[in-house]
Amino acid sequence: MGVLRVRVVVTGGTGRAGRWVVRLLAEAGHKVVNVDVVDRPELELPGEFCRVDLADAGKVYDALCQFRPDGICHLAANPAPSGQAQIDVFDNNVLSAHNLMQAAGDLGVSRVVYASSEMATGLLTEGTVPTQIPFDETERHPSPNAYALSKYISEVIADSLAVRYPQTAWVGLRINNVIPPDSYDRFADEWEDPGRSKGNFWSYIDARDVGTAYRAALEGTSSGHEVCLIAAADTRAKRGLRELMAEYYDGYDRFASDYEDPRSAFDCAKMKALFGWTPSYSWRTQ
Repeated sequence: MGVLRVRVVVTGGTGRAGRWVVRLLAEAGHKVVNVDVVDRPELELPGEFCRVDLADAGKVYDALCQFRPDGICHLAANPAPSGQAQIDVFDNNVLSAHNLMQAAGDLGVSRVVYASSEMATGLLTEGTVPTQIPFDETERHPSPNAYALSKYISEVIADSLAVRYPQTAWVGLRINNVIPPDSYDRFADEWEDPGRSKGNFWSYIDARDVGTAYRAALEGTSSGHEVCLIAAADTRAKRGLRELMAEYYDGYDRFASDYEDPRSAFDCAKMKALFGWTPSYSWRTQ
């Protein structure tokens, strides 16, 4: 797709991360259609809006046939791993992903970039730690969490559809804990009690960098199915990660020899190698 300006459907474009994907793609000159169940006119998002329930396959095909996108950026999902029945989270996320991906393949969409999650690694399961820090996409553990499982299943779906639809390129982004640019003040409480953010090893990603990652993957030239971690380059903690891991994870000390604080535990080298993407934003410079 290179630098071509194309029509892109962004699902969940009204959401916390999706709105930045919509804005940054539009700024880059792409024609954006925001497909969501909620419209927020006060956000003044660019492009068109279309209300679609992705759990309804007929409506998904209707929308994609209507707009005939060259690319899809999929973010729509139950956004949190808790707060409602697990079966609802799993069913909605998996069914929505399958409906959209199946329709994209049937209609010959060139590139599909979809939201997986840091939780798809299984590492955010209580008591589970990485083999080494930093870790990459090869690190994977079973998770009992319905949200984590639903996101991993979306990767399995893409693996399968890449075989059936080789003309479509599929890219899954294992997105870290998304922090909007006006929400860094929430870190203050965590600095007082670091245990509050130990679950993902004090990592995060600025919502704007979610947007830049989607753009990089959409405009990239990969083929088949690729899965990439995306996270901020640093941790969200004031204390060093070595110190925190040892304190909160039973003396954990399995760090790569070249690791230096405050580098993130998540290694995003694959995203850089494939698409030239590196995170641009940090709470330390805001």
